[in-house]
Amino acid sequence: MPITWVKALNAYLYHADLRKYGRASQFPEFFNREIAGDRNSTVAFETLYQQTAQENMARFFEVVYWKLYSQPSRREKATNRIVDFVQNNVTKPEELWDTIRRFLDNPTIWNLNQIRNLLGIKTNVLAVPLTLCALADPHKFPMIDNQVADWVNSNASAHNDKRKNKLSVFKKKYTSIRDDDFSSYLDWIEWCREVAQILTKLTEREWRARDVEMAVFTAQRNGMMLNVLP
Repeated sequence: MPITWVKALNAYLYHADLRKYGRASQFPEFFNREIAGDRNSTVAFETLYQQTAQENMARFFEVVYWKLYSQPSRREKATNRIVDFVQNNVTKPEELWDTIRRFLDNPTIWNLNQIRNLLGIKTNVLAVPLTLCALADPHKFPMIDNQVADWVNSNASAHNDKRKNKLSVFKKKYTSIRDDDFSSYLDWIEWCREVAQILTKLTEREWRARDVEMAVFTAQRNGMMLNVLP
């Protein structure tokens, strides 16, 4: 039964060429790589972020641009807004990293707001700030986006079967996931953690919460079926 999950994870592809960022030259030694987008190259990108973001604000900027890369019409402007705000306010990378760690220790909207405040994000969107969190601790935290929310809304009933932690439907009142869906995001975290444990036992390979999310993202985008797990 887990073969559908393995196939989805193996098919994961989120390509991004950081070199295309218009202001890449302002950040020597950053924005200098193309990420193939399979699991291995994505994990390498996550690891580099985890190891170096505390001392390099440009690592955070790379993650923002990476997250927005699939939206060519807005990735440049949205990244620039965050870069300009952070630079104008002289935000220190260790300050942002510590704020992210506080959210990981205690995932509340208040702690999420502290991240958004440091980035100058004025709307109560979830995807970009929570990407910084998920990549900081992918073993315990999945990302959230519209693809995932659509899959949850279509599959929650079936995939809640036999699960201690239940998915809840996303309201999706806006074009982006907002604070009114934060409780559904918290349910998504716990469900991903439980499913990761099950898949690790069934497949004899380690699954992280982010791996579960990658499989779901791929299944939704590619029209693949994921079997309900025992």
